[in-house]
Amino acid sequence: MTQLAVPKIEKLDDLISDHIGKDKKVIGSKITRLTAPGENFGSEMLKVDIRLKSAEGKEEDLHVVAKLIPENEFARAIFNVDVSFNVEKGFYNVIVPTLQDFQRKQGITKVIDCFPRLYGARNNLGNNGGKVDDNAALVLENLKIQGFDTIDRFKGFDLETAKLILKSLAEFHAIPVALKQKDVKTFEKNVKAYMSCNFPPAPQPPVGPLFEIIYNILQDESYKKFVPKIQESAKKFSFVCDEVREPFATISHRDLWVNNIMIKQDENTTKEVKIVDFQLYSYDSPGTDIFFFLFSSVSFDVLRNHLDNLLKYYQQHFQKTLKDLDCDLDFSYQKLIEELGFATRWELAHVIFFVSFVINGPKGGMPMPKSMDDKQDLSHVKLPDFVTDRIKWILIECDRRNWLKF
Repeated sequence: MTQLAVPKIEKLDDLISDHIGKDKKVIGSKITRLTAPGENFGSEMLKVDIRLKSAEGKEEDLHVVAKLIPENEFARAIFNVDVSFNVEKGFYNVIVPTLQDFQRKQGITKVIDCFPRLYGARNNLGNNGGKVDDNAALVLENLKIQGFDTIDRFKGFDLETAKLILKSLAEFHAIPVALKQKDVKTFEKNVKAYMSCNFPPAPQPPVGPLFEIIYNILQDESYKKFVPKIQESAKKFSFVCDEVREPFATISHRDLWVNNIMIKQDENTTKEVKIVDFQLYSYDSPGTDIFFFLFSSVSFDVLRNHLDNLLKYYQQHFQKTLKDLDCDLDFSYQKLIEELGFATRWELAHVIFFVSFVINGPKGGMPMPKSMDDKQDLSHVKLPDFVTDRIKWILIECDRRNWLKF
């Protein structure tokens, strides 16, 4: 098998200079691929080990990850890299410090820290205006060196890990809501302005033939009635929400699945969570992330047996975060259920597609088309029974909760 060459990072020292200290310089680096091509769908991920030297002659190692734009032109179009790269850069450069500063002003000493640290970002080498080109790079701390890792996407998260993720997610959602209530000008300028909903959407991927595979497993009478609902939801596939519900509209990650959540464990117990990959976040209902995360990435047994408890756990921590920030909004359990019902119209097709072809797809990912017009032979694709069981359960559960009223 031909091994793909590792992309180069030009002028690495200039890229990270503002984040390593003015008295330090790069004296060496080693760059390797962090993930196999295809495992990370919206970017190329590189492991970068850097040797630094201070003005006093002291040497130290810095371990970081570099995110580059995809090498595949189709992936560049689908992920709308001119937008997605800039919104992710804005997230780490502006939004995270804004949320943390707001917490400190409200008397919070342990501020939100479920993101990797930024070490540098650029659109190009400075000779191409603001255009995102092949030299675009986002440099973040290497969380694996800190003991974090992703889990096997075929297994999903256990109960205790799911709760820890939901706690972090509740804080991530609630802090912007409180900021919006307390200081709407700062929220508009330093948070909302960077969201993907402010930019033209990416082209819709050619997913119709893949959805036909899903419709074919729903032909018996018990499930056939759900096909029009999936079709309606699929019309909104990849588009950001064009309706918002105040006052709880917030930052929505919009891609919160197994591969974008890293955990640190001690003796098989999850101690800490980090959320990564902020290319698609938008201004949306908190229900979008909750729906997508739970139905796509929590183990099926946990999902079936503990869904209500997980939802209540999230709601309680959301409400606690608001209270800690002196925000008097009431985010009741009923309001969360309403947000989930609202989000289902966008997230139903999203989660079913991911469960079928991404999370439970082949190692290395589905073959990436070369263009929008590239016709793929999907005759060999068959969904395994455990995938069809999960899809059918999701549909029945959404119907039982009256979330399919759209």
